[in-house]
Amino acid sequence: MSAAAKLKADLILHARLIRTFDARRPLARSLAVADGRIIALGTPRQLAPLRSRRTRIVHAPQAVAVPAFTDCHTHLFNWACQMDLLDLSRTGSPTRVLSVIRARAARTARGHWLFARGLNLSILADSPASQNPRRILDALTPGRPTVVHSRDGHSAWVNSAGLRAAGITAKTKTPPGGRIPRDHSGRPVGILQEQALALLPSLKDTLTDRQIMAGLRRAIRRAHRWGITTVHSIEGRRAFEWFSRLRRAAKLDLRICWAMPANMLDAAVQTGLHSGFGDELLWIGGVKIFADGSLGSQTAYMYHAYPHRRGYRGQATCVGHQLRKLAERAARANLAVWIHAIGDRANHEALAAIAAARRVEPARLPHRIEHAQCVRPADARRFGQLGIIASMQPCHIPGDIALARRYWPRASRWAYPCRSLAKAGAMLAFGSDVPVETLDPIAGLRAAVNRQDHAGQPPDGWYPTERLTVRQALLAYTLGAAAAGGRPGKMGRLLQGMPADIALLSNDPLQSPRTQLTDLHVIGTIFNGRVVYEA
Repeated sequence: MSAAAKLKADLILHARLIRTFDARRPLARSLAVADGRIIALGTPRQLAPLRSRRTRIVHAPQAVAVPAFTDCHTHLFNWACQMDLLDLSRTGSPTRVLSVIRARAARTARGHWLFARGLNLSILADSPASQNPRRILDALTPGRPTVVHSRDGHSAWVNSAGLRAAGITAKTKTPPGGRIPRDHSGRPVGILQEQALALLPSLKDTLTDRQIMAGLRRAIRRAHRWGITTVHSIEGRRAFEWFSRLRRAAKLDLRICWAMPANMLDAAVQTGLHSGFGDELLWIGGVKIFADGSLGSQTAYMYHAYPHRRGYRGQATCVGHQLRKLAERAARANLAVWIHAIGDRANHEALAAIAAARRVEPARLPHRIEHAQCVRPADARRFGQLGIIASMQPCHIPGDIALARRYWPRASRWAYPCRSLAKAGAMLAFGSDVPVETLDPIAGLRAAVNRQDHAGQPPDGWYPTERLTVRQALLAYTLGAAAAGGRPGKMGRLLQGMPADIALLSNDPLQSPRTQLTDLHVIGTIFNGRVVYEA
């Protein structure tokens, strides 16, 4: 307090309670900020000497302040560009899906691309459209090249006009790690999966710079609405260029930890880029590698075959020797690897690759497995032994319970094994996978703690032994997130010297019964010492 007293605060926050998440001083009532950093914590009387005429006083007598949330798995740039897309995620029946697509096509000029997102493949699994979506889309969208992306982002439906415009024919070779189902004549049926999606045009290429900038600013405001001040964004070069552009224009009101795709690894090594390169607003986290696909698209790489698909165990995108060599190359260059692994076999392969990376890295890196969605007990233990971060998205649980029962009948016990991983010593870091799911961290908090579907079933939770406590889930959005971004000890807590990134909550989550978390919401957000959202 004595050193801080030499400064005058730019902002002083008075709240009902401040949870610092620091063991030495877990609670406070007031907090003072100068130049974007916390300079003191205490009571209103203790902080009164720091006040001046220019100090902003934030009185929040009903609010509980916690460290602002970090979303550890987003596709922020992609989401920003998709905000005006046709969103099918809330259409609950095959008839409704098709009617919504038909209506949008009627408002789209002939010859113009029609893009949609959020298609829930599970509700269409038994419909004729799922066998040959090209024919169905042709009837709905005549003369309009159409791409409908699945909710998980690992599949797309394409009509004939779209296939022609993308140059995809019966003669098109399936890219390694991709899948293009074909009819008896060899013609694509209008489904592209995994690496085959790269054959399609990008929505982002159809937008103007002005539209992209507006979308990014809107996405940042949306993050503030949910108490988020940091995101980990897993995207390509263009996304990083736009983040850098916002940074130079002093419009980047969000901290961004960026992970590059594996196809940029060689260029990164040659230019000397490494994990942690950057500043407090924008820095490099690591390199993203796909080991498999997803649950919803039935491309997650599993030990056991999918029901009714004899011998089919999913789509291995990059495993074995290839994955190990990529991980080792990244680690030697001081780049952490972020391996996408959904299926139990993919997670096993990812662990082996990171074990190889650990042997060659010059310094200990925050290696991560993204999703860690189905992990066998022996492999859960290896997370702890190898010091690997489990970057998970519990907000998927409500929608995936039925899918796991359907597609992983022999492995669903080990789907989303949050508590098992935590007990094994793995650091948990939570995110949303936006635009696949909502960015709202409270939704992820509820899902991790309750493990129920959208109807609140099962009452005690799906495999309740895997439920987390509220505190464990909150730490995964704060302290665990800081470690996952390579910033342990620099973010995720509220104490002197830390960035003043704060979420103001409507009540104390640590004192709320898990069944009442539906009443919890964000009422204010402070980023870098500035109030950026007020309910």
